[in-house]
Amino acid sequence: MALPVIRLAPEQTPRILVVDDVEDNRDLLVLRLEREGYRDIAVAEDGEAALALLDEREFDLVLLDVMMPRLDGYQVLERLRAAGRLHELPIIVISAVSEIESVVRCIELGAVDYLTKPFNPVVLKARVGASLEKKRLRDEVRAHMARLAEELDAARELQKSMVPASFPDAQQPVEIFARMEPAREVGGDLYDFFTMADGRLCFLTGDVSGKGVPAALFMARTKNLIRLVTGFMEEAQAGTATPDAIIRRVNRELCENNATFMFVTLFFGILDAASGELQYCNAGHDPPYWLNARGVERVPGGQGMALGVEADGGYATGRLTMAPGDALYLYTDGITEAINPQDELFAHDRLEAVLRAGAGGPLEALIGAVAEAVKGFAQSAPQSDDITSMALRLR
Repeated sequence: MALPVIRLAPEQTPRILVVDDVEDNRDLLVLRLEREGYRDIAVAEDGEAALALLDEREFDLVLLDVMMPRLDGYQVLERLRAAGRLHELPIIVISAVSEIESVVRCIELGAVDYLTKPFNPVVLKARVGASLEKKRLRDEVRAHMARLAEELDAARELQKSMVPASFPDAQQPVEIFARMEPAREVGGDLYDFFTMADGRLCFLTGDVSGKGVPAALFMARTKNLIRLVTGFMEEAQAGTATPDAIIRRVNRELCENNATFMFVTLFFGILDAASGELQYCNAGHDPPYWLNARGVERVPGGQGMALGVEADGGYATGRLTMAPGDALYLYTDGITEAINPQDELFAHDRLEAVLRAGAGGPLEALIGAVAEAVKGFAQSAPQSDDITSMALRLR
């Protein structure tokens, strides 16, 4: 069977605009360009006509005269610069004006090169070729960045879909709300909550080392492992698996094939809403805050090392009993380590003050108040780390 014939489309030829008020000069430039193989050439007799052509179609290079009626070369450069178009459109000035002041002015206005008339054909060939090659490379970089931006936007939406976006209604025994703000398009923070077969609530907040796509992938692996291991151990041990046993198994899995030596700090809890008993394991994470009748307290104990560091790392289960109305506030260090223009940290004191002020209100309002406080503190300083917080209250 004969193979099909595949015809490749010819590469698009560079589009060049020649601008000169003297017809002989235009014809000479066009002739020289055609001898070098350029075929898509347009001409304009002055600056006004050149700007009109530039508005109608795209060009890869402009050869621009300086001294022209109506609108000279300087004015053309000024208008194009004001419109923000010179970063993507190379312009070579070809002029009989040879004074250094004219050369400097054109370069300052955004021209990439300056040739004096009568021009040397060999030099013209080299300058045109170099300018077109730079334009081609810049276009490839811009196209690549645009594709990358689209892929990162898609990754951001995918990551958002991996964490719960709907929260229990007022009929459920536990009120929950959470919020995640990556420092980049995607990040390494995570939160999750799910109900076990016996009705107990599992919840977690974590922070992966690093940022960007690698951290996001490690975050996805961690989240899925916790769900899988919890379900497996719950079934195998008839609901008696403790948080430290679950986290120990997850840690071993994360340590395998961890060639990048990434790790994740994590707080993992299992809450029995009927009795208020909370069992938890803290793998190197900032302790959550317990908002109760006594005030705002750190959740004590249950400490262990971050996951992914050492396969035989030790972990412990902490326990406390929550009363109706008590709340837990979990967060990542993007909150306490947020900085302002004076390089000051938001720190735990400011966080605790916001928590005390909003302890009795809705959890969504509490998390929003913390976010606004951090934003107001940071002012113009860029967000340097992912920010995630989750709160839950026993109704």
